[in-house]
Amino acid sequence: MADSNAETDLLPVKLEKPMPGLIAAHPPLLSTIFFALGAAVSPPAAAQSASATAACSLLTKDLVVEFTPYEKKALDLVMRIPPSGDPVGRSGSECTYGGITFQVDPFPPATIEKQRDQSWQAVKGVGDVAYFRDNGGRWGELYVKAGSRVVTLQMDVPTGRTAASLQPNLVGLAKALLSKLK
Repeated sequence: MADSNAETDLLPVKLEKPMPGLIAAHPPLLSTIFFALGAAVSPPAAAQSASATAACSLLTKDLVVEFTPYEKKALDLVMRIPPSGDPVGRSGSECTYGGITFQVDPFPPATIEKQRDQSWQAVKGVGDVAYFRDNGGRWGELYVKAGSRVVTLQMDVPTGRTAASLQPNLVGLAKALLSKLK
């Protein structure tokens, strides 16, 4: 293909106008694309426990759009990739959609305290216990324990932003998702 563009050839649909450098300028976007493509060959979410909450039924397009840190052009690009869900842990599930990875009950609540190190900062106002951290400048992460439930969120850090700047987005999204779990 003579007019092939390596950046747009990675996408499930062709862009009418290639956007040179968009993917190269947004490394988290590239990781989201590759993760989503890899998840397309993962075992179906139906294999998980019948009592598990399907994360993708909760992480809706409206929530992604409301809480995304992406500007419109980048968001439009990542939203072309459909949500991808998988079982996780003994009875949990995971959904990746629009630069956000959301997990419901990926591990028992006590695991948060056992695995937490100094990089995790306590966050008030969401769940019973919540912690935020910057994961190498690539993702902002939020772990929340609410009653017997555990919710984790990872959000891509767009170029020009910091993980710390995403904390309000993550907290707002966690609150919205926890309200759906009740």
